[in-house]
Amino acid sequence: MTEKNLEILNKNIMLDLIGDDPVMIKQFEIDFLKQAKESLQKLILMYNQGSFSGVKEEAHFLKTSAAAVGAEQTSYLLKALELSGEEEDKPKCKRLIVNIKTSLQQVRGAIIDDSASNSGLSPSQGDNAS
Repeated sequence: MTEKNLEILNKNIMLDLIGDDPVMIKQFEIDFLKQAKESLQKLILMYNQGSFSGVKEEAHFLKTSAAAVGAEQTSYLLKALELSGEEEDKPKCKRLIVNIKTSLQQVRGAIIDDSASNSGLSPSQGDNAS
């Protein structure tokens, strides 16, 4: 599969993994977003400390979760970051971390949009729901 064929959030991955259980799928997606937020903070910290081995390990960790939840573009970028960390390519690591942050925002948007459409709310209403 080429980068251009990768989806922001491939729902078929979770359907194949879990089956047609929207509640469980949603919980996995929410758990992934929480994990991704923490991992992104760790990636930035490791990068700023010059710990390329830490960048590589954290990218590998999050890559596995991203692939499992169907965040194909994010997983692809994390694989590239893992390799860049191994090569200690600081400029490329920085560029990829920025791209991963954007990619994760897109995944979050896809999950929120899906939740809003399933609940009958518009995406903006879903953001303000309490």
